[in-house]
Amino acid sequence: MKLRDRLYAYPWESMTENNCNAYLIDGPVRTLIDPGHAHALHHLEAKMAQDGFTFEDVHLALATHPHPDHCEGLLALRDLGVKTAMHVDADSFIRSFNDQWRQMTGQEMPEFQMDFYLKEGTLELGTESLQVLETPGHAPGSVCLLWEGQGVLFSGDVVFAQSVGRVDLPGGDAAQLIESLEKLMGLDVELLCPGHGPWIEGRGAVKENFYIIRQYIFGTGR
Repeated sequence: MKLRDRLYAYPWESMTENNCNAYLIDGPVRTLIDPGHAHALHHLEAKMAQDGFTFEDVHLALATHPHPDHCEGLLALRDLGVKTAMHVDADSFIRSFNDQWRQMTGQEMPEFQMDFYLKEGTLELGTESLQVLETPGHAPGSVCLLWEGQGVLFSGDVVFAQSVGRVDLPGGDAAQLIESLEKLMGLDVELLCPGHGPWIEGRGAVKENFYIIRQYIFGTGR
């Protein structure tokens, strides 16, 4: 689904199975953000095909954080030759759960091999660039990505429409999440693209969303 010039959104709309929204930036370095669960990749592939894209057309795949419903698909994409990246703390978090994975499944956790790690600062994508913002709280190594010059914020599971990411999962930290939200509130965002649920269009609507969340979390008004 084309949202605007060179930006495509692939929302997850199932009410019975968890997965995330995925986004594609069609630029010199064609970039897929949050491919989702590995077993659900065929759904994403079918939606991308409607816009004329295949996984082989993707140059780079990024995960905003280390939860499987966002990053697991990186494994299959890397096998297709797609470069993959996440924050180093996200990668470390995944590796720390190998024992738990073995106990639950009887198998070794799949090994994630990143081509590079995301860090605070600018990620150059040819003539485009993403500002990488370290935003922990929902999960270790969580990042948000601001598409510079376009006013588009890919917020992963940090902030949604009138909600925020949960902090009761391993590695969650409410204090860190509040700090991350404060960091995002000062940005000039025209389009908020979250990891789940609807996106928010318009600077006023995005700011209003942050005000509502701040009131809910901090118990303060504007």
